[in-house]
Amino acid sequence: MSKKFKFYKNRKTKNHPSIEVDSNGTIWINLEVTSSPTKKNRYIELKVNPNPKRNDKAYVRKYLRKDPIKTRGQLLEKFNLSEDDLIEIETYLNNKKS
Repeated sequence: MSKKFKFYKNRKTKNHPSIEVDSNGTIWINLEVTSSPTKKNRYIELKVNPNPKRNDKAYVRKYLRKDPIKTRGQLLEKFNLSEDDLIEIETYLNNKKS
């Protein structure tokens, strides 16, 4: 299991978990995690739910949120991405940059 990305509660999304991609003193860039996607093709389906207490499907929204740093809530220490999911998210982020 990789610890490259940290998961935090996001106060902007009713405390749903988000994966921190980057942050500075004022803004944090994050990807929302959900178990109920609203539209097809806008989410990456994870192979393993990052929340160790849940076995249902989890998805990462294909949208980089830029939220004020004060909306970053509690660190979710037990959350982890599987290696396959980590590679998938890194690939998505790399393709997004280019």
